[in-house]
Amino acid sequence: MSALEITRFNKDISENMEMLEALKNIGNDVQKIVAYANSKGYDFTVADVEASVQKGELSEEQLDKVAGGVVLGEAKAVLVG
Repeated sequence: MSALEITRFNKDISENMEMLEALKNIGNDVQKIVAYANSKGYDFTVADVEASVQKGELSEEQLDKVAGGVVLGEAKAVLVG
């Protein structure tokens, strides 16, 4: 379920410029990105993001994109899949 939420978050931020700008302002802090996602109704944790990376669901490249405010779950910090 968490992997689906991360994927949904990533999809939504790729389509919503307001959310994307908010993530760019947050920067690379995974905890802050997850807190932002949770405040917008997404249900996943930092541990979920880390587990996605360990399971190979997220590549290092995807993680880097998240850290840049583009992807989480398919990115480094958390976020787009």
